Amino acid sequence: MHISLLFSGLLVHGCVPECMLTNTVIPIPKGKQANRTYSNNYRGIALSSVFGKLFDLVMLTRYCQSLRSCNLQFGFKARRSTDMCTMILKESIAYYVNHNSSVYCTFLDASKAFDRVAYCQMFRLLIKRRLPAVVIRFLFIMYVNQTTRLMWKGVYSSMFRVMNGGKQGGVASPVMFCVYIDELLSGLRDKGVGCWFGKFFVGAIAYADDIVLLARVPAP
Repeated sequence: MHISLLFSGLLVHGCVPECMLTNTVIPIPKGKQANRTYSNNYRGIALSSVFGKLFDLVMLTRYCQSLRSCNLQFGFKARRSTDMCTMILKESIAYYVNHNSSVYCTFLDASKAFDRVAYCQMFRLLIKRRLPAVVIRFLFIMYVNQTTRLMWKGVYSSMFRVMNGGKQGGVASPVMFCVYIDELLSGLRDKGVGCWFGKFFVGAIAYADDIVLLARVPAP
């Protein structure tokens, strides 16, 4: 009850306590075989307020319909997996090959995709999806005013402002990223170009920031 009253008060008054605006980023190696002397081989995981995580959970539960992404995005969804995404890609290619039509594939892997999320565009998309104004205002304050610091082997850096990007390790960050690139996928589908599997568009398939584009080559 007290947490509910806290969130209601924060939404109504449009303010966020400082403890919910600060994060600590811990660099985690991207793989066991990664060269740990090269900074690009680390992923920064943000440790943030538990109240911020609870707010994200409530928001995702209450406004799940407004934050949905199209069926071309398989990342961060219930009952979706990389195996399912790979299966659809393979079946789509096999469908065209079996009908004597070759397929061109282009694989896109956005470099540091989470870090390059532009706040202005993200909030335009949230407004377009008709999230309540008080929720968008709260999220705007949370993102624009957040500060962070790095921790390495128990030593902390000084605090600095975060100007763009989603928080790695944030509860709502994966969903926000799917919303961020959803218009790209749906826009390709609406153009009608690329591959179709019966009545289903498969010209662009994504798992988070890993995207494959399919374009058929007409049979001679």
